[in-house]
Amino acid sequence: MDELRARTNPAFNGAKSTLVYLVEAGDGNAAMMAGELNIDPNAVFGGEKRDALSMGMMATVDAGYEIMNKIMSSVPEKTIVDLGCGYTPRALIPELENKHYIGCDLPIVIDEMAPLAKKLLAGKNRPAPAEYKAADFTNYDSLRAALNGVEGPVCLESQSTLDYLTQSEVRQLCANVRRVLVEFGGRWLTPDVEAGDRTVNTLMAVVGADALRDVMSAFTTLSSETDVVVGDNDMIIRYGYTDDIPKCAALLKEVGLKAKKITMSDYMPELKVFGKLNDEQRAAMKKAYESLNAWELTPDPDWTEPEAKTGGEFGIDTAVNGSDLTVTLRGRVDSLTAPEFLAAFEKVAGENALAAATVDMSNLEYISSAGLRVLLIMTKRLGAGHVIVTGANELIRSIFEQTGYDDILRIR
Repeated sequence: MDELRARTNPAFNGAKSTLVYLVEAGDGNAAMMAGELNIDPNAVFGGEKRDALSMGMMATVDAGYEIMNKIMSSVPEKTIVDLGCGYTPRALIPELENKHYIGCDLPIVIDEMAPLAKKLLAGKNRPAPAEYKAADFTNYDSLRAALNGVEGPVCLESQSTLDYLTQSEVRQLCANVRRVLVEFGGRWLTPDVEAGDRTVNTLMAVVGADALRDVMSAFTTLSSETDVVVGDNDMIIRYGYTDDIPKCAALLKEVGLKAKKITMSDYMPELKVFGKLNDEQRAAMKKAYESLNAWELTPDPDWTEPEAKTGGEFGIDTAVNGSDLTVTLRGRVDSLTAPEFLAAFEKVAGENALAAATVDMSNLEYISSAGLRVLLIMTKRLGAGHVIVTGANELIRSIFEQTGYDDILRIR
């Protein structure tokens, strides 16, 4: 199952890179976790080579991580819900030890993090609990289940999470976060809205203007590896794209959220990475963060919430007629259920000589990028034009159009 989860959700590998950058910056907790997980920093940095881009990315990750820790420690909410916690060592840091910490991420991440955190926290007198729960943030029932037993208000936090979401997924996340905050009270903190400015400004401060070319190349590579155009949704203000600002404002208005900006330099501690930078680089980096913001998002009280839709429990049926496969889907295909979709297809494909597949979505409410990857895997196996989709609702058709899958699939 882990292999299926990795193939349908490849973006989780980026979380391990984040841990390695923290190790390289000098974070002792990150180094301890990397050792327990058998993650080799040299696998990311290419042996002993430490090039300029790696130094800049290390500074970006360290600054974002440390600043958000300080901001979260300052809020009045006693519960922190870390959306897309990855492999960061937040449960171990003193800034958050008085907060009930809930790390949420994909099952493949949580299956590793939950026992590891339990082991590393054993014998430590952490005043507040720390726990890890699997969740798909585009699925409200999944997100809400992660908060069972929690008393509000809550502080939701996401860092480098929005980058990996498609246009439809970011709307689902925003709608779900709003529902949670209306019920529990609290806020959603994220530096991701200005991720493009933050990354490029930090890189330019540390390694110069050439970093812009290099980081765009890195994002292109990351996009090809994850089948998601990184940072390409209306919640992200990319570097140099002034038309992104009204798009972001329109999205927030559409989903019923209002924003307050928090100047990141006000919360910048003496970063661990500063010990690896010269005086000019440190000064330039501090200056860069004076114009960068984390965003605090709360429900707009004047917004009217549309009636919530529920898709029911996920289900899948398969039937083979000669060399033709019919797959019938129900409910939602997201990061939690896409591995089941892939497993069902590959089982049938391994037992039959298939030439084509029809995927009936008449009873499917939603499909995420994880589900789209399964359709892509099916297309690669059966050949272009041999995967037919029928019964897709208006939302799913729009997802196909936004992601270009209407050119990959035959949609009827």
